[in-house]
Amino acid sequence: MTLTVCGLIGSPFVRKVCTQLNEKGVEYTFENLSPFQADEDFTTLNPLRRIPILKDSDNGDDFILPDSTAICHYIERKFPASPMMPSDHAEYGRALWIEEYADTEMATKFGLGVFRSIIFPQMAGKKPDTETALKCIREQLPTIHDYLEGQLEGKDWFAGNAFSLADISVAVQYGNLAFAGYSPSAERWPNLAAFMKRVGEKESFTSLHLKTALVFAQMQKMEVDPSEGL
Repeated sequence: MTLTVCGLIGSPFVRKVCTQLNEKGVEYTFENLSPFQADEDFTTLNPLRRIPILKDSDNGDDFILPDSTAICHYIERKFPASPMMPSDHAEYGRALWIEEYADTEMATKFGLGVFRSIIFPQMAGKKPDTETALKCIREQLPTIHDYLEGQLEGKDWFAGNAFSLADISVAVQYGNLAFAGYSPSAERWPNLAAFMKRVGEKESFTSLHLKTALVFAQMQKMEVDPSEGL
């Protein structure tokens, strides 16, 4: 059996898949694949030209599966040991929703609004767009933090009583915010801060987070006052 995850470690969606595999103890190989530098053949792998992409030789050399959500639920079915989704029906549904929220609303605001404004210009040899990033932090992110803070009230994890795919999906998005130089105030959002501390104790997450931090270590980060977004 050979599983290959294709993508870039800086992508939260790639780390989402890799964190799940790490947590389950499933072996895989990693293949660097940039959607920005790929040729037209990449479109045959994923017509949306996005990462990650999974290759599974068990299903033949031509088996290709795009999209982090599709990949993660494929992995969950193929490797049911150490489940990453709650067994309770209601909590299972909640996990699906939180994953969707992270992949859409959070990814759009965190990624396009902050991460790309700070990191992407520097990758092109330009100055980071801190004005756009700070505007997003002040005007758009507090609503997301407030919602997630409420979802964690009296709970350690977003769905069920154990670390799940819902938690991974949220944590990798906050990871990319941190790479850009911003983390939400622990004073206003203590549940979120405690949640990220718990996730940080997971080797499956932290090993990838630290590896990614090294990739962005030479890039200028924002110097954001902790009160921003209050």
